[in-house]
Amino acid sequence: MPSCELPMGTCPDMCPAAERAQRERERRLHRFEVAPGCRGDWPRADPHRAVKEYCRPAAGKPRPPPSELRPPSVLLATVRYLASEVAESADASRAEVASFVADRLRAVRQDLALQGAGDAEAAVVLEAALATLLAVVARLGPEAAHGPADLVLLQTQVQEGFGSLRRCYAQGAAPHPRQATFQGLFLLYNLGESGPGGGAERGAGDPSMRKVE
Repeated sequence: MPSCELPMGTCPDMCPAAERAQRERERRLHRFEVAPGCRGDWPRADPHRAVKEYCRPAAGKPRPPPSELRPPSVLLATVRYLASEVAESADASRAEVASFVADRLRAVRQDLALQGAGDAEAAVVLEAALATLLAVVARLGPEAAHGPADLVLLQTQVQEGFGSLRRCYAQGAAPHPRQATFQGLFLLYNLGESGPGGGAERGAGDPSMRKVE
């Protein structure tokens, strides 16, 4: 990713304070983001659990300031939080987990694209994000076709994740350490007429898909 002209993010949290406050006012917090023990009709955001949601760019809308963009180190910490805390939630359906994680990972990719991160650090974030997304989609299983999860949207997010990562690889001067693994996963995921969960289930067998390191 080009490192010139674009600013680096400075937001230290998984979700900017302004967004947390706005979503509190609008009552748009996901239950994964609400402060433990918070009761009543006005849930409060937990700064340690709230994660920036994806916002579709609008025509003519100015680029967000650095204070609303998370730097690569915070983005990687966000992905690891989603992988270890949210993806492993025992009190939520797999469909709910997959939908939440996919949206927040989409916001991770968006933040990364809007700043001047180097290719190496960008690749680490994108690899971790894609591994996490593949894992939650794989856990849905074939029965998800009859459930509440939007499998078409999830498959689109997986393909966008592969696309972002492959573009990052193409911009690098030398192969990245895990490039061959993820290139192979891309081919495996798209092999044949597999459904949204099919390719991910095959990819989940790779050790690099089981843990975000």
